[in-house]
Amino acid sequence: MDGKLKQRVTGAVILTSLAVILIPVLLDGNEQERQEIINQIPEPPRIDLDDVTVEEITARMEEMERASEARLPQEVVDETDYEEADDFILDKNSIPVSWSIQLASFKNKDNATRLRAQLREKNYRSYILHGISNDEDVYRVFVGPMVSKESLAELGDEIEASMKLKGRIVRYDIAEDPDQLGG
Repeated sequence: MDGKLKQRVTGAVILTSLAVILIPVLLDGNEQERQEIINQIPEPPRIDLDDVTVEEITARMEEMERASEARLPQEVVDETDYEEADDFILDKNSIPVSWSIQLASFKNKDNATRLRAQLREKNYRSYILHGISNDEDVYRVFVGPMVSKESLAELGDEIEASMKLKGRIVRYDIAEDPDQLGG
């Protein structure tokens, strides 16, 4: 090695060593700060297993479940007809009234998935709901949801013109979301 390269390598090793030693010292804080953090950690709970029975724990858990259920808002059966509503409104459960277009129903999951893919290629927000009808699986394809029924009707006319699919407008129910097919 030539002299300049040796000096550079030696300098780099010395600077790296100093950084490894000094940076932790500078960034670590002082002893008082570390002690304050340690003092903020609570003591672990002490449970004497001889004083606790399985029945007591089960009873406490059931009591906690009942208290939690009591705090939940109760669902109201909403039989209001929102067919004429076109603006943003909330139903009796404070859920926005929304609408979707049901375009098709399939017994074959792949057909429903294929139609959803075609709709998404044309930039339509679409989803599939899985259900059971007459003891058979049914996959319904929807576009939406939208709050404005009028805008959704225009979208339905656009889909009918471009894809030759005529759908019907139905109320979107957020409670059906667990039945949605992912993807």
